[in-house]
Amino acid sequence: MAQDTSKNENAANDTREAAENMTQHAGDAARRVGRAAKSAGQEVGSVARDEFAKLRADLDDLISRIPNLSDVDLEEAKEKLMAKIADTREAAHDLAEDAQEQFDYAVECSKECIRDHPLQSVGYAAGIGLIIGLLLARR
Repeated sequence: MAQDTSKNENAANDTREAAENMTQHAGDAARRVGRAAKSAGQEVGSVARDEFAKLRADLDDLISRIPNLSDVDLEEAKEKLMAKIADTREAAHDLAEDAQEQFDYAVECSKECIRDHPLQSVGYAAGIGLIIGLLLARR
């Protein structure tokens, strides 16, 4: 009888340790996904701000020089401005693609974590749903 109790306690301890390990792994995966998404967002924002600041400076410079430009110079300035706008648009498109790739990677990591630990994932989803339900019910 004492041996059965000991086996049950060992099984419970093993189960508890396995659950703690799964929780640790899920937490680590969630933190990695969060860091990747945050990093991608910060990078996109930083590059976009830099590109738009450069474009604005060029526009300000052009506007200040318009009264002194001849028709030929004005046409050349217009072409340069259109080229810079195209470059900025391309850079924004590239950044958007990079951000999409980062997001897709984060989603894939989340899916992998859910595949590896389906019951734990259901538990987290239920817990989050309960918390959101409680918060909404308080309003």
